[in-house]
Amino acid sequence: MGNIVRIPGIFLLAACIFSCEKAPRADMVHADEEIILDAAPGASGTKGFLNTAALAVDGTQFQTYDYLSGYNGTLSGHTNGEEFMYFGNTLTYKGDATPWQWLFGNVAAPTSYRWTRTGTHHFFGWLLADGNDATNLNTSSYFSTYTVGEKTVTLAKSMTVDTPQYDFLYSDVVPVNVISDGIPSKVDLPMKHLFGALGITITNTSKLDVVVSGVRLKNFPSNGSATLEYDMTDGVTVSHLDPISAGTYTFWPNKINSPFTLYNVNHATLAGKKYDCFTGTELTGDAAPEFRMIWPMSFNAIEPIKTGNDEDGNPIYSDSSPMIEVECKVGTGSKSWVSFRFPHIEGATDAIAAGKKTLINLSFADKQAVLSYDILPWQYKEYPMAFEDDAISSTQLKFTENTFVSLPKVTDANGKHDVIQLTQSSTEGAYVAKGTFKIYTPVNGQLIVTLGGNGEDFEVSLDSGTESTGGNTSIAIDPHRDGGLITLRIHPRGTPRSGSKCYLHFTVLNRGREADADTEINRDNYMIVIP
Repeated sequence: MGNIVRIPGIFLLAACIFSCEKAPRADMVHADEEIILDAAPGASGTKGFLNTAALAVDGTQFQTYDYLSGYNGTLSGHTNGEEFMYFGNTLTYKGDATPWQWLFGNVAAPTSYRWTRTGTHHFFGWLLADGNDATNLNTSSYFSTYTVGEKTVTLAKSMTVDTPQYDFLYSDVVPVNVISDGIPSKVDLPMKHLFGALGITITNTSKLDVVVSGVRLKNFPSNGSATLEYDMTDGVTVSHLDPISAGTYTFWPNKINSPFTLYNVNHATLAGKKYDCFTGTELTGDAAPEFRMIWPMSFNAIEPIKTGNDEDGNPIYSDSSPMIEVECKVGTGSKSWVSFRFPHIEGATDAIAAGKKTLINLSFADKQAVLSYDILPWQYKEYPMAFEDDAISSTQLKFTENTFVSLPKVTDANGKHDVIQLTQSSTEGAYVAKGTFKIYTPVNGQLIVTLGGNGEDFEVSLDSGTESTGGNTSIAIDPHRDGGLITLRIHPRGTPRSGSKCYLHFTVLNRGREADADTEINRDNYMIVIP
């Protein structure tokens, strides 16, 4: 899940720990080694949503507890091995402290705790305040005082996609039995995320230009709650309740000065652009969209209320229904707000999952708009098809020698391209370039190949066995065919038109949702041109 915190100490042999006395001597109560917590180097990996580099910033605090049980003797008024809170304190980061940077209590006069020589210590904790923005990124507005006897923390907070957002991290219970295990050199506390995350992108695959003026989440649930119950034997149990109250959050036009155009698929240079709906910026190359933290919720929380059907048989939803809305003008039509329900995966229960990223891809297609939906790991960065049951692992598409002329790379509005120039004479025939790639982990769906740019001037077809199929826009491929070895032939449609160029785009269609596969198959972002 990401973050690790460590509590170093020095290993002691178990043989040195046993005592037959009912009340241990003073030197048998504590070991010499102090308990010191340290944030792991990997702690920065989960903080991308706050646009910060690390948790290791002066003022960042963890709330930590150590419950001791099975102690052989009497300590702090507790006897007969009963469980009690050995300590509960904050750990504050101070970058210039030595030798450790995470200090108990006040960094000017830190508190110290020592290992006991008997018993089992149970460590757990959560992020109390983020030093990157101590005013806003703290838990004071999230929950009341932790109850020692109940070991329960309840959070109730309106969490929206607007900043500032608090990345609530919490650990499980980590026990250390100093008799059987000895005093360890470190104790790892893996941190988990209480919240999920949401990202939205928008693109155009239709034959009409789409002018976008605004994007918003309408009536989206925001006021949620969760309860963390800590048990020293069974660990932490987290109970989420769906958010109930709702608000409307408009991203565009707040992020842009004027409307912008998603150009149609036949546009020579500007087709295929994709935009991040939270930032209003174009996503190029391997750039990932921005994600915003949000309460986990089931599909029930965002299920729209149907009030009837329109004259075309399309459902009409109540004005209070949670919707994704785009203010746009399609082709020569008039500008209006177009509403979409949150995409649903058959058999799925969670719309937003704790510790996962939910990515919605909104695409304008011919006479319709399609929303696809992906659940991504928290650490997802580059390869959007390497997740869940849609996993795909493949070699990169490479074109066969003697079927093309390789030209210098070019950069245009669609990014940086490796250029494949068709030739009048090649081993595959006039103006035919042949390329192959191998799928090792097939998806449970179809692989879609689409031609952008001057796609009407080209055809892409499969070349294996006796089968050859294709068209001027896209083809669907069963990734299981031919043992996963996929062979494509790119050639002009009809008489070659000098100067025409097209782009290849790979997606996977699975259970009604579409996900990008270019970062697995088409990393060179090929451009095919006719001389």
